[in-house]
Amino acid sequence: MHKTISREHILEDLPEIAEIQSDDLREKVVDAWVFALERSSFDRVVDIPGEGSPNVFALKRGTQDAHLRGVTRLALAIYDEFARTYPEARVDRDIILAGGLCHDIGKTWEFDPINLKRWRERGDRYGEPSFRHSAYGTHVCLSVGLPEEIGHICMGHSLEGAHIGHSTECYIIRQADHAWWHVAAALDLCHPETIGFAGPNLRVRPIGMQ
Repeated sequence: MHKTISREHILEDLPEIAEIQSDDLREKVVDAWVFALERSSFDRVVDIPGEGSPNVFALKRGTQDAHLRGVTRLALAIYDEFARTYPEARVDRDIILAGGLCHDIGKTWEFDPINLKRWRERGDRYGEPSFRHSAYGTHVCLSVGLPEEIGHICMGHSLEGAHIGHSTECYIIRQADHAWWHVAAALDLCHPETIGFAGPNLRVRPIGMQ
């Protein structure tokens, strides 16, 4: 028996869900978050730590909703920019919205403190982690009947995406995702000991300086 998750809270935490035009896709995005949260230690999206992976790009302020919404808006801005200049280019805006809002849904598993404790204590048995958020997110999306395209975005946006070809929508979200974390690090929004993944060329602008 799983705990009860509020669909209203999901819509409050991720208000961009309301912009999805397809009624079925919009409802399935909420279904996916209900499925993921009810099987985790978290009750809301805003309860999930604001990190790229555990102890990687850890935000000084804000939780996972800031990243999910930011990546979604950034991906839409990329699409809108090209659509203005090249209207013949075609992208499925609903897939961008749903994919952006679900791309890190698997962090309900990878960031769950119960899982983290088990992996830390018995990595020899379970792995550490047993699988990452990209793999679990794909499982969540397919389990609730979200389109294959959304599951693909969950798998393709992160490190595992290096081993598969990317759909157009996945590629846009992947770029938006990586840009969001790297710019957050550059703006001194992440704890400095967690930004090594950004590489040696980054010079952080301290908060308050221009």
